[in-house]
Amino acid sequence: MVNRLHIETIENYRDEKLISSMSNGVNIIGEDDFQTVMSNQVKNWRDTVVKSADFKSFDGSKLRYYYEMPENAKAVIVILHGFCEFWGKYHEMAWYFREAGYGFFFLEQRGHGYSERTVDRLDLVHVHNYEQYVEDLHEFVNQVVVPMNGNRNLYLYTHSMGGAIGALFLEKYPDYFQKAIFSSPMLEMNTGSIPKPIISVYIAYLKLRGKMKELSIGQSYFDGKPIFKESSCQSKARYDYQFEQRLLNEYYQMYGGTFGWVSASLKANRELLRYAEKVCIPLIMFTAGNDHLVKAEGQLTFAKKSSDTMVINYTESKHEIFNSVDYIRTDYYARIFDFLDL
Repeated sequence: MVNRLHIETIENYRDEKLISSMSNGVNIIGEDDFQTVMSNQVKNWRDTVVKSADFKSFDGSKLRYYYEMPENAKAVIVILHGFCEFWGKYHEMAWYFREAGYGFFFLEQRGHGYSERTVDRLDLVHVHNYEQYVEDLHEFVNQVVVPMNGNRNLYLYTHSMGGAIGALFLEKYPDYFQKAIFSSPMLEMNTGSIPKPIISVYIAYLKLRGKMKELSIGQSYFDGKPIFKESSCQSKARYDYQFEQRLLNEYYQMYGGTFGWVSASLKANRELLRYAEKVCIPLIMFTAGNDHLVKAEGQLTFAKKSSDTMVINYTESKHEIFNSVDYIRTDYYARIFDFLDL
């Protein structure tokens, strides 16, 4: 297998005027206009066009999804969100995809949003293993997406935890998607100063004591207090838009993971890096230079082992690149559309 790895680092070029407010014909909403556009055009589209429904996954769990499938869509994108995220965080992105001529499907992962939970607290996320996430996606694509898609190309967009799920899916089921986008993928968790072997030993002890569904160390419950400066978001307007949804909707208040979720994530990272060479479709990976949630080493290892990956690193961005400053977001979406339209 020939690896076609390409890495590009994007420094601060806001003064060089190399970008505009248009990305492949799509008007990228600026910081000052965000609230107005989201409250009018985008809300009207969501209320009148976007549909939602539930389906039963492989184990009977009921999962929620959102979609728009225009008759003339040039391709279809499946969106996999990150840890503690929900449909409301991706209104803007889904709007851009439809403006660029794509249909989309957004799946709320088990334990998130209106999808089924296995713990009582709505602000706590638990999963037994990532195989559940992978098989959820497999069932979703087979039951819902493929029957509606027709003969269009099918693309995968992932963010953070969604990147770990997407990597495992592409390794196990290589024939569903023609291209993939990984945005700040969680291919190696950042556990801070605590070595992973120590965490694994401690979690094994907690498993024996039946504590896997309890809040993990380093995680927190939702307290309703905004923390923009400490967040992974650089756009205040976007942070406020999403946080307001959390305040108004208890199903959007996921905020911390269980010991079980942490254990499953660490295991998933080991597995996906071990079998990354199985990912053979064209893939573009966006990484953030100021990312305190995931480690660049895992992202680079995966990119080197997969067969056709382009890595774009934004040195000034935090983890949520799609919620970064204007000039980064515009370049980000322009590259996404260029990649999809090739």
